[in-house]
Amino acid sequence: MSSSAGKRRLIAIVTLPVLIGATSILGYYLWGAAARLSSLEEEAIVESTLLLVREKVESIEQMIISADHRVFDFARGRQPEEIPEAWRLVAHQISPSVRALLIVDEARNLIGESVRASRSDSQQFLDVFQNVLLPALDLTRPPFEELRHLHLAHGGGSYLLSALGMEHEGERFFVVIHHDTGYIVRNEFPHLFTSEEAQQQFNVVDESNRRIFGPSLARAGDYLVGLRFPSTLYGWRLQVAPKQAPELAERARTRQFKDAELILGSLIILLSGVSFLLYAALKERKLNALKSEFIANVSHELKTPLSVIRMFTEMLATGRVKSVEKQERYLEMMMRESERLSGLIDNVLDFAAIERGNQRYERREANLSLLLERAVETFRHRAEPLGIPVSMEIEKSILEARIDEQGILLAIFNLLDNALKYGEETPIRLRARRIPGYIELSVEDGGPGIPAEAERRIFDRFYRAGKKNEVRGSGIGLSLVKYIASAHGGYVFAGRTEEGGARVGFSLSDEALEGLTESAIQGNSAS
Repeated sequence: MSSSAGKRRLIAIVTLPVLIGATSILGYYLWGAAARLSSLEEEAIVESTLLLVREKVESIEQMIISADHRVFDFARGRQPEEIPEAWRLVAHQISPSVRALLIVDEARNLIGESVRASRSDSQQFLDVFQNVLLPALDLTRPPFEELRHLHLAHGGGSYLLSALGMEHEGERFFVVIHHDTGYIVRNEFPHLFTSEEAQQQFNVVDESNRRIFGPSLARAGDYLVGLRFPSTLYGWRLQVAPKQAPELAERARTRQFKDAELILGSLIILLSGVSFLLYAALKERKLNALKSEFIANVSHELKTPLSVIRMFTEMLATGRVKSVEKQERYLEMMMRESERLSGLIDNVLDFAAIERGNQRYERREANLSLLLERAVETFRHRAEPLGIPVSMEIEKSILEARIDEQGILLAIFNLLDNALKYGEETPIRLRARRIPGYIELSVEDGGPGIPAEAERRIFDRFYRAGKKNEVRGSGIGLSLVKYIASAHGGYVFAGRTEEGGARVGFSLSDEALEGLTESAIQGNSAS
């Protein structure tokens, strides 16, 4: 591996965690900024709504307390026993929301009352007042003349009491008034909220979140603002939300979702780019390792036949071989090694041209059948001395084709050489047949076959299947076959024969079939 490639890989490996960390931090702050922007907009709306809620709560409180003071001012200076009856005559004018007025002494005894209701309703209210409301009303807290309120839910009803201590001619007592909460809800609340109805929605709920007045605001989400009444109706809470609250909430959710999509998409793109760089660096490392192995293999492949040729040449040149028979055998071995050396050099040169993008194949009319026969005859000189028979089956309909003869010869020699290396000295057969749109050329052997996991990879450059340390080769022969097949519009294939041996080959496309004789002749010719 070159030092520059190593540096690039090191930079990629070091940069990846840094970029992942930086990307995560960037994503975190972008998301935080988007969330803060959304939060600021929401806070501005909520703040303006809160001001309105406070204003309305104060208005309702002031309305009730004003009614209290009108009644208490009317009662002040009068005899305790006279106050209830006198109030009844003017109650509708000075305090329409007040249902009852009661006089209680310091010992919590009821000494006078006036209830604006039917006899039965009056008696029912007085029972509730004496048994429930009066015991709950704090009358002992100083100062004596302080205005105090009681808001209590009982028996499905809501009771609001206001009480003030008074003194007349040395007699101390409490004036207690009962506000009709139903009257306040029906008659006072609607007038208070009319001016803002176009932009806001209002409701009033009790401590159990049961609606007392107004519509449901369940869809307002985070834009709902509520405030409890501080001193009068303190068991209730006024709630306000913009009429567009559901749309605002949905818009905020949509914006957050889009922001998240944008940030996530950016992170994915960035991480994908970094991952691709790392993958490319690792791929380059692996490729460099394969190239190094390829150089070592090619060097060995070149050295071996050269050593054999040199050894036999020296033996013949020095006259150490006296036997004519041995001389002929040595010459034959020198010829085989030179042929193997020539084939290896052709492979390397073609592969180098392909890598540079300079390899071009010129397709001309040629007799494909004769070309295949010549290839087999040439290869027999290598295989048969090793005791390996080589045969061929060529359909007689295969005659002329537009091909690059040297390219096809190189591809066939590589297929035959592959069978010789991995076929474990079993018979080798070259087959050529026509199929719709193609001519298929394949080489079969009777060896152990191709491992299933290697069938798709054996045409990759530098790939060597099986016992690569025991089998001589450069790892580029079948990749050249793939390139030559592609240049002729065909494809490559690999699999097993019916007997379990290897079957490796390639095809020529329709364009290569121009000029073929169409006569269908039964049977195959074997040589």
